[in-house]
Amino acid sequence: MLIKRSSLVKKVVLALSCFVILCNSISFGHNKFTFSSFKNEKNHLRKAKMALELSAEYVRYNIDSLKILAEELKKSSNKNAFTRAISCRILGIYEVRKGDFNNGVVLLKAAKNYSLSMQDLELLTSDMNELGNAYFLKGDFKTAEFYYKTSLDIGEDSPNETDVFLALVNLARIHILQKKYSEAKQELEKYIFLATKNEKWEAVANAYAVFADLALAQDNYELAKLYCEKSFSASNKTIKSYFYLNALTNKALVYFLSNEKKQALELFKKILRDRKTENIPYKIFDAYFNLAGYFVESDKNLSEKYSDSCLQLAKKQGLLGLELEAIEFKIDELKLMEFKNAKAKLELKIRELENNNKKERDKL
Repeated sequence: MLIKRSSLVKKVVLALSCFVILCNSISFGHNKFTFSSFKNEKNHLRKAKMALELSAEYVRYNIDSLKILAEELKKSSNKNAFTRAISCRILGIYEVRKGDFNNGVVLLKAAKNYSLSMQDLELLTSDMNELGNAYFLKGDFKTAEFYYKTSLDIGEDSPNETDVFLALVNLARIHILQKKYSEAKQELEKYIFLATKNEKWEAVANAYAVFADLALAQDNYELAKLYCEKSFSASNKTIKSYFYLNALTNKALVYFLSNEKKQALELFKKILRDRKTENIPYKIFDAYFNLAGYFVESDKNLSEKYSDSCLQLAKKQGLLGLELEAIEFKIDELKLMEFKNAKAKLELKIRELENNNKKERDKL
């Protein structure tokens, strides 16, 4: 029997980053710079631009290198406002991915303020998207939605043609959570059309993964399976090795949705081991969550064990949205009603967070 979305997948896999959770960049071309060439560069402007390009790679496969990159940039003897802004941006992305949201948001806002003062629409589009990612991971979906929409508005005037749809897939994820399924469908269709037009296959793979999430949210398992297959197919068109685990997760989901449970379990376990090595908290959460869903019908004790790991990780990292999903899993799927009070308290905490950030949304 195929089980519901909440029992297996909180989200089909995305590359946060960012997004993915989260999509953070559409520029998935070959990087012509190396860390050595960046480190040896003497011109501060070129050095900052090299750091920016390297960070787009590191955020998707080597998060810890972001911190090294930012710290090396700060050592530049010819520091200026642009160099400081790029350093803040890179370090802010690192802090958010590692779970230090408060510091990460402060750094990202500093970078955003520079982009705004210079009217650099390309950087500003990306900064707004990254702030959306930060609030998404924190669990403040209202503020995340605001920043994603702002990113899209600015992207309309950006010289980079991909900026016009950069945040669209992230916005679709918000709308799925808000049960605005028609809006999410339209956003994903537009995103896939534009990403395909620009031959951004990693972006296409991400979007089909979110489409599978949309199908699962509506209990349409056959369609979810089809979208997982499309995501896996698109991922094969990218040469990026770091996208391997994302593609592998989608392959595991295809096995699961095809009732080929043994193959699915082998892949889910491998993915958890590899995610622990990768050491990005929200991706480890996803790997635990998939295993909790896998065992929900066959072994309640093991399912509860994996959901405990989800809950502990989310609490430790301050991932309020993920913490809520873990609690809801325990209530809805494992029938552990003693978690109802914890759910009510957490929902109140999230509402307070959204209300506290309303002033920030109103300012822009």
